Amino acid sequence: MPNTPICQSCAMPMDEPAKFGNEPDGSPNNDYCCHCWKNGKFAYQSTLEQAVENNIPWWRGEGESDDVARARIMEVFPKLKRWAE
Repeated sequence: MPNTPICQSCAMPMDEPAKFGNEPDGSPNNDYCCHCWKNGKFAYQSTLEQAVENNIPWWRGEGESDDVARARIMEVFPKLKRWAE
């Protein structure tokens, strides 16, 4: 899907309204997904390294090692708003 926004914390595609995080008033947050941003704040506090390790299961392709997934994540996460700041 062209121009689909991605979460600026975990890179999840936000291709439907339910996938957007929410502000305290219920309005959507356009930068972060529903897993990373809840009620106007990050749902979890972690370092970049912890976030990478926690996301390996979702990035690992069939038959891929954790190291391959980790390398792919590290090509993306450091460029995302949450981790680049």
